[in-house]
Amino acid sequence: MNDIAAPYDLDALEDGKVLGLLLQELLGCRVTRFAEIGAGFYAAVYEAWLDGEPEHVVVKWHKYSGYSAREGAQLKLLSRHAILRVPEVYGIHRHTPDLPYEALVMEHIPGVNASKIQFPSDRVKARFIEQVLDNLLAWHGVESPEGYGDIGGPFYPTWLGCLSARVGTYQDRVHADRHRDTVSPYVMGVIDRSAERLPEILAGADGRASLVHSDYNLWNVLYDPRTFQVTGVIDPIDAEWNDPEIDLFHLPNCRPDVGLLERYLERVKVSEGFSLRYAFYRFWDDVKHYLRMGWYEEKRFRTYARALEEEMIAHGLA
Repeated sequence: MNDIAAPYDLDALEDGKVLGLLLQELLGCRVTRFAEIGAGFYAAVYEAWLDGEPEHVVVKWHKYSGYSAREGAQLKLLSRHAILRVPEVYGIHRHTPDLPYEALVMEHIPGVNASKIQFPSDRVKARFIEQVLDNLLAWHGVESPEGYGDIGGPFYPTWLGCLSARVGTYQDRVHADRHRDTVSPYVMGVIDRSAERLPEILAGADGRASLVHSDYNLWNVLYDPRTFQVTGVIDPIDAEWNDPEIDLFHLPNCRPDVGLLERYLERVKVSEGFSLRYAFYRFWDDVKHYLRMGWYEEKRFRTYARALEEEMIAHGLA
């Protein structure tokens, strides 16, 4: 992915004309109504009702080149191995002169995201947690015979080799002059020190090239508010073949009070050094996103950097 690439200007999508052209081209259907249902760092998301089949779709307009095709491939792979429902991909639009955007058209899954879920009882909460974790563990139980890496390669025989290549690239990029005005010296120091100690940090890692979602939190889990049954999982960012623990720092995002991480750690025995790897993965995930789309908040970066530094000290690595 490009280093802080120029995004598409999505403001022109608001009147629905481009949406109508897209769905006529991809699905041969006319839009009867539509609504914007979400917007974030990487995309704007619309739902649309059509005059043919499928009657109801979700369209994700990505801000950066290449993300629609990438997420489409990830959804297809995750769907093959999921217990819970993952959106079916109906079509992918790549940039053309007539439609100078990129979009992913997919199945609409009923339900609301679980970010504000309030459980009527402990029993219902426990059932919900098990549904969410059963699905995650099903993915983690799938291993790549080719090794670690992006779902389309390149592949590496070891997790250290795979992550070293990525971290090295991020480290080189973040040291470019234009980033020094944004990234504080303290955060930059933790970037360098943790990259240097990567072999020791990963010493106790799982050793399995597992299928991961890479943004598995309750914003991306849908449920039926009447029955509290999970209806689907959406929005992978980097579904790949990685150490399964790289999914875990996402679990408490949004709603740490639900206890997804705590229950996971009751069900799965993690190896020595887990807290260090957890802090490393969480910190470097933000470095990755900063380099992709330019978001940087010093307080958050400093908090995660300090947590990683403290773990390194506790493990004799600083």
